[in-house]
Parts: sequence; structure tokens; C-alpha cells
Amino acid sequence: MHESGELPFVPAMVIVFAYIAFAATWEEFIIRGAMLTNLAEGATGFVPRWIAIGLAVTISTLVFAFLHGAKVTHLSQYGYYLIAGLILSGVYVLTGELALSIGFHVFYNFTQSAIFGLGHSQQTPELLAVDIVGPSRWVGEEGLVFVGFAILGGLLLLAYIRWRDGALELNDRITTYNTR
Repeated sequence: MHESGELPFVPAMVIVFAYIAFAATWEEFIIRGAMLTNLAEGATGFVPRWIAIGLAVTISTLVFAFLHGAKVTHLSQYGYYLIAGLILSGVYVLTGELALSIGFHVFYNFTQSAIFGLGHSQQTPELLAVDIVGPSRWVGEEGLVFVGFAILGGLLLLAYIRWRDGALELNDRITTYNTR
């Protein structure tokens, strides 16, 4: 420890990464892995599969946005969390795997906060300190700049899934109950 009681940069970054990775992984397992999957499995048979998945995505995305609502000061800022939830849910229902959702969630949160210093909800060491100045609706943590980065990341994920899997189709694993 330094005289001021702060950790050196590299150990601090490792701790921040571990914290962010744990939190994002937990959110993905609970929101997508458990909630979305159980809602889709439960609705399938009562409604067509695509409607069941759509309802599951919608409800889990609303819960995701609501859980992040403590940081929201204006109702319009929920849009950022709704978009993030849709992206993470979309990746999951197209692949049937949590790995891409978890990886994107960890990468996005870590790069925004610890690499660029743009996250305001936690204090982290920063590799680069990017100081974007302007109205909060544009540059705040839930501002349109962040929305743009989230959408760009989502489009890149869709392109990757299309390249990897050859098609963008709902994955059967989301609605098929597995007793294993």
C-alpha cells in the first residue's frame, strides 16, 4: 500500500476487473439465465415460441432497467438500460449461451469505467481519463453517447453471431426445458 492507503495501479485494476466481472456475471445468470429462460419455458405451449421469447425478453429487460434505476435521475435515462437489456437479452436468445452476454457486459462496464473513466456509479482507477463535457442527456452515464456505444456494441455482436452461426435465429435452448 502507498502512504495514502491506496493500492498500486495494477492490483487496483485487477480488483476492479474482478468486481465488475462478478457483478456482470451475476446479473447475466439471474436476469437472462434464470428469469428470461424460465419465463420463455413457462410461456411456451400457451403462446407460440417466438411470442414466449418476446415476452421473456421484454419482462427481463424491464426488470434489468428497473434494477439499475437507482442511478437514474430522469425517466428518459431508463432508455439506456432498456437498450442494454435488449442487447444482452438478444444475444442470449440468438445463441442460447450466456458467454457472449457475460463477456460483453463485463467488457462494456470495464472499458467504460476503468479504461476510459466514463462510469460515474463507481470510483475506479482509470487507464485513460476521458473527460467529455456537455449536458447530461448527451454525456452523462445514461446519456446518448453511452446509448450510441451500447448500440454499436450490439450491432457488432449481431454481426459476430451472424458470421459465427451463419444466421440470426432464435435458439431452441431458450424454450426447451432441460432436466439435466
